[in-house]
Amino acid sequence: MTTSGQADDPDDPDDPDAIQEVAGTVVPRIRGRLRTRLPGKVRTARGQLLVLTVYLLLTPIFLGFQAVTGGLAKMNLPTTDLLAATVGNVVLAAACYTASRLILARSRTGYILALAAAGLIAIASIYALTEVVTGTAGLTGNTAFFFTVYQGVYLMFAVAVLVNLLREVTWSRTLVREARKSTGEGLGVPLRDIRIHPGAARTEVAAPGSAEEAAAQAKRRHQEPLLAVRGLKKHFPIHGGLLRRQIGTVYAVDGVDFDVYPGEIFSLVGESGCGKTTLGRTVLQLTPPTAGKVVFDGFELADVDPDDMRPLRRRMQIIFQDPFGSLNPRMPVSDIIGEGLLAQGVTDRKTRDKRVEDSLEIVGLRRDYTRRYPHEFSGGQRQRIGIARALALGPDLVVCDEPVSALDVSIQSQVLNLLLDLRRDFNLTYLFISHNLSVVQYFSDRVGVMYLGKLVEEGAVEQLYRDPRHPYTVALLSAIPDPDPRRRKKRLVLKGDVPSPAAPPSGCRFHTRCWLYEKLGNPERCATEEPELRPLETGHRTACHFAEEVSDKAVSQVVATQSVLDTAVADPV
Repeated sequence: MTTSGQADDPDDPDDPDAIQEVAGTVVPRIRGRLRTRLPGKVRTARGQLLVLTVYLLLTPIFLGFQAVTGGLAKMNLPTTDLLAATVGNVVLAAACYTASRLILARSRTGYILALAAAGLIAIASIYALTEVVTGTAGLTGNTAFFFTVYQGVYLMFAVAVLVNLLREVTWSRTLVREARKSTGEGLGVPLRDIRIHPGAARTEVAAPGSAEEAAAQAKRRHQEPLLAVRGLKKHFPIHGGLLRRQIGTVYAVDGVDFDVYPGEIFSLVGESGCGKTTLGRTVLQLTPPTAGKVVFDGFELADVDPDDMRPLRRRMQIIFQDPFGSLNPRMPVSDIIGEGLLAQGVTDRKTRDKRVEDSLEIVGLRRDYTRRYPHEFSGGQRQRIGIARALALGPDLVVCDEPVSALDVSIQSQVLNLLLDLRRDFNLTYLFISHNLSVVQYFSDRVGVMYLGKLVEEGAVEQLYRDPRHPYTVALLSAIPDPDPRRRKKRLVLKGDVPSPAAPPSGCRFHTRCWLYEKLGNPERCATEEPELRPLETGHRTACHFAEEVSDKAVSQVVATQSVLDTAVADPV
């Protein structure tokens, strides 16, 4: 088993789990790999084995009860049948239970033992049913009927276990490698002190774009990334027809690579449905990924087993978008925030309540709000409760899923400044998801632009806003309204509708709406070859074959040729 003190060589060609280098990113140092969750059919087989365990023990329990009450002597059963019904069932029950535990421990022995036990039960059931059908058993009437049903249940579960396990025979070949991975034990960290200390000195927050912020960003880039995402994919099957077969796939997230450094704010922007929220949930393993890897603080997460993931949950939290739907209306604030603490083993009620009060205080709410219910708070206060819930466990990484989109503008600024203060005080790292480009510019250190499940551009926020090099980013930035009502601004309007993520275009996914594609005469390369996210001389990465052709002059020419109906003009008065 890989321990936290061991480092795997990511460049080892013999390592099937090695992380490949991606242009513009660093190869994270792997300190350990957590086990992947059991396949669905294997989890079903484990449940069936446990049911068989209980069912097998029913016969010895029944016979033992009859022996105590004197009913066993009246049955006049042969000794061999009694031994087979007691010792045999107990041994098979022990084998089924042991196999289920060994499978959970990723042991190939457990897989083989489960197949052997299920096979023996199936053979014994078939033999017993044959004896009844042929009349050899000497059973008739109701006795034969109930015995047939009894043996039929054995046969049904045994065959189900065999089918489920044999359909995952490919998975069984990975068990030796899975057994060497970390189990999550020892990865927990003590709860961070989140109390407010009166009189403690507080450093000033560096202004975005300032020299201090640039220096801090350069310092962070020389560290190991806290979060590294490589080739992450999340596909959702589309089922249809009478038999509910898979008839298609939604490519919600389809191969994303980026790094987030300690203390950094990395933002994701894009149109609705481009996969931002799905990406954030997949990074946290709330949604199991289809493919790809997530490395958090040196530990590789790839569809991690929920039990092994639990210790790391304390260090990875999320602030949900909806402050109304994310809070249970039937629970007081103390239970809403304390639920995560209880799940992490903080069982003492007084300790938990004290921690809840501390978390409320650091987000600007009164400590005596713990007994109130969500309906007693305003929208901004509810979002602060959501932030307090995320901070109660003292995380290192917080995924902010559009935390201010449901709030009015004045409350948005309060919540954003609160998040910046918390970042300064607790050295938090944010993965910030938003539609508001002005908020992202104010709040972020680096930004990634997503389109149809792909990251199309990524870089420092000042550089990307000043010199965007992807046609989609240019169109997004042109949609930012100018605060000066006297200035007349023309917007670069994209033509056509957003393609369906279930049927993305070939080649560059943006070429069906790309203004640069039309300006260059519809080059075939855009429609046939998918562009890679490559670094540019400007310092950021973009996924465009002709990124060097993007300029202010080219944008002005395209805007000038747009019709009046296609051009969005800001009201000058």
